[in-house]
Amino acid sequence: MELKKRFERKVMKASDIKFDTTNPNKMTDKEKKALSESLNRFGYVDEIVIDKKTGIIADGDHRAKDMIKKGILEFEVKVLDFKDDAERRMYRQVSAKLHGIHDVDMDAAELKIILKKFDMEDLTGLTSESEQEILNIINASEKDEELPKEIDKVDQLGHLKVTCPKCGNQFEKADE
Repeated sequence: MELKKRFERKVMKASDIKFDTTNPNKMTDKEKKALSESLNRFGYVDEIVIDKKTGIIADGDHRAKDMIKKGILEFEVKVLDFKDDAERRMYRQVSAKLHGIHDVDMDAAELKIILKKFDMEDLTGLTSESEQEILNIINASEKDEELPKEIDKVDQLGHLKVTCPKCGNQFEKADE
């Protein structure tokens, strides 16, 4: 089977793009800020997809709004010739939801690599996840069968040192 290229690239003025007021994808202010920061850091890497017949955005509504807010009034878009409005909406649903699920252990390993190079604030600012949510991901990757061994060590030693991934300070469990 051969896949056909169904789009063309072109530069469009923001004034020629139409926003779909029925877009079900809503972002919190925190998520909008993270999106804006990611555009600042990585640039415009995910193009906005526009319906050729109507000029309505099929994917990239939030990116387009952020770029306009930044004063960018022309940008390259992908233009698709959808059969009808229902097909445009189906594309929007697929592109918004088809991302997969992160493997907990691999996600935690990747976060640890990132945190060796970058501050926690860099990560929280670009992902909209809180520091606690990121630490929960890292901690969730520890194998359940290892937990009782760690508890035994704590019970036998009477203390446990914990290192804060943010500041590097070590804390000891208080004696009871």
